[in-house]
Amino acid sequence: MRKHLLPISVALLCATPPATARAMENPDDVSGFRLGRLLLTPSLATGTRYDSNIFQSDTNPTSDVITTLAPRLTLQGDWRVFHLHLSAGGELGFFADSSSDDYQDLELSAASNLDLGATSLEAGIDVKRAHDPRGSNDVPTSATEPVIYHDISTQVGARHVSDGLHYESQVSLRRLAFDDSTARNGSRIRNDDRDRLEMRETLRVLLPLDPKREAYGEVSFNQRQYDRIPDDDGRVRDSAGYQLLGGIRLDLTDLITADLAAGWMNQTYADPAFGNIADYTLRGDFDWSITRLTNITFNAARTVRETTQTGASGILAFEAGSGISHELRRGLTVSLNAAYSSENYQQTTRRDRTHRLGFGLRYELNRFAEIEGGLAYDQRNSNSAGEDYDRLQSHIRLKLEM
Repeated sequence: MRKHLLPISVALLCATPPATARAMENPDDVSGFRLGRLLLTPSLATGTRYDSNIFQSDTNPTSDVITTLAPRLTLQGDWRVFHLHLSAGGELGFFADSSSDDYQDLELSAASNLDLGATSLEAGIDVKRAHDPRGSNDVPTSATEPVIYHDISTQVGARHVSDGLHYESQVSLRRLAFDDSTARNGSRIRNDDRDRLEMRETLRVLLPLDPKREAYGEVSFNQRQYDRIPDDDGRVRDSAGYQLLGGIRLDLTDLITADLAAGWMNQTYADPAFGNIADYTLRGDFDWSITRLTNITFNAARTVRETTQTGASGILAFEAGSGISHELRRGLTVSLNAAYSSENYQQTTRRDRTHRLGFGLRYELNRFAEIEGGLAYDQRNSNSAGEDYDRLQSHIRLKLEM
């Protein structure tokens, strides 16, 4: 059954249903189904991916081919002062050899925006059933299957524009719950050490310098509360922290947009053995449309991330990436991207450095279907024994959007 899934999916995508045929006869038709003020857009994507090292192993890597199927349904509403976005979808993954690593990810999301002139309000919720694949840092090496987890995120925000200053605020909550898994010897692996509630409150004050530039100051506070106190290692992983940033936003002639900021961050842990993490932080997002056909992007961030690695309080992480895309001809786009990450496990000596290089090609078959593929190579170098790996991935994907 598994080996026939991709050909069947490809056939479904390449076949043009009556609704699509009618739309192609009327090229001015908007994609999706209009229901008054609502726009309903179904999509279906299927693909296959080769992975030379599915467990990110230092020695004796295991390769496999994964077939994916990803349906999605989106509903958007646009009124004079109110905007609504609803989405439901998921991805099913089927491994050719390692069937115990098959996964079924699901996602439901809702977002809305209320525009009251000088003041606007927004809210959203995102509910996921996802997985951590074997080989991930926080998945035990003895596990025989991916770790399934449930991720619920919600946020409420507001923006107010006055004559001199602009104000933005947001409060967000995130609940993470991880299922137990099974070890090779048949015993149960408890993953509830990772169950937690994360809260964040952010306030940003912006000073317009001119119509295309804004300087801002930002302060955010976070609290991270774990369910199990102490955890299996006898540690209390609860923490609280803050981040102070000063930055600038740019929107120059619709060709360059950027958000660049730097500052200081601090994370204080309830367990005295963990101490504090205090260091500089930065955030950068840059987008440059060199021509109508060529675009360059760059992003970077330095943050404190969570981990349950033995002895580590958290990860002081720096991540940076860049990419360039160019439309070779109408509907045919080629892209190159590169990324680098540095992870320092605090209170331990472990240091990981990961490099990634990728190439992609996307072709729009028509208004309703596209095919894209690519190659990616990533390598991790670590001073911790057994944590190095090399991995080559390639993929091809077909997508139909009504």
